[in-house]
Amino acid sequence: MLERLARRSGSPFADFAVFEEARKGVRDSAGFLSLFASVCRLFRGPEDYAEAAEAVGESLAADGVGYAEIYVSPEIFSRMKLPAEECLAAIAGAFARRPGGCDCRILLDVVRQWGPESAQRVLDLHEKTDHPAVVGFGMGGDENSLPASDFAAVYARARSLGLKTSVHAGEWSGASSVEDALVHLRPDRIDHGIAAARDHELLRRLAEEGTTLCVAPSSNVATGAVASFAAHPLPRLLDAGVRVALSADDPLLFSTTTSAEYAVLRRHFGLGDGDLERLSGNSWSAAFRDRDP
Repeated sequence: MLERLARRSGSPFADFAVFEEARKGVRDSAGFLSLFASVCRLFRGPEDYAEAAEAVGESLAADGVGYAEIYVSPEIFSRMKLPAEECLAAIAGAFARRPGGCDCRILLDVVRQWGPESAQRVLDLHEKTDHPAVVGFGMGGDENSLPASDFAAVYARARSLGLKTSVHAGEWSGASSVEDALVHLRPDRIDHGIAAARDHELLRRLAEEGTTLCVAPSSNVATGAVASFAAHPLPRLLDAGVRVALSADDPLLFSTTTSAEYAVLRRHFGLGDGDLERLSGNSWSAAFRDRDP
């Protein structure tokens, strides 16, 4: 799919080996965000997004995934001068057809460094369109750019619109970013959150409140958030009783799949069938699947 998009847009990624070299060159958050932006620029209209959404669903289904929540970033459409409403509708329509048999839902994504006004525009779009496939709202981007408190009103509005919420925190920044997210945003779950392992009180709070951390080991190693699987804090999170669910993050950009992440835990962390079943159960418990598309 990436090769087809690249051929249409004239990108060097039409040769997948070029993309692979770029992917392998990612060493930190800046490198990842740069590669992510390069992939975003391959899309030229709603038809491209519909085709990509079909491919994503089919790929997930082939990996054995029955249900998935996928971040979609409407402000990226707008910044590329594409019709955001039409692009979102194209993705929602493709997911409604359950490509490959996978039930794909949408998490509306906002980009932290673009500020709360940008985030409010995403919610404006949701109020206008209200696609049944949309089940949640989250924030990614540069964790170190703006404090969570800047987005408190945004998250309150998202909840008032009936959306479940998540937020990227504690991946490239410290444990305080996780605590700030809990205090100011009150998310239903946290993406990554691995820096919480450095703070015993924060670990205790996460365990007591049952907040799920969606942890992506391959992503963390690829971007340098942790030096290696051996250095990954996931065992400390589990030992503290924190509810952990596995995430493939960006499977294409990190050359992984959901099943591959389970294999990583078996191979590098020594987890057995019972442990992996518990993590899978955590994924279902933390899912936002309240609405039928």
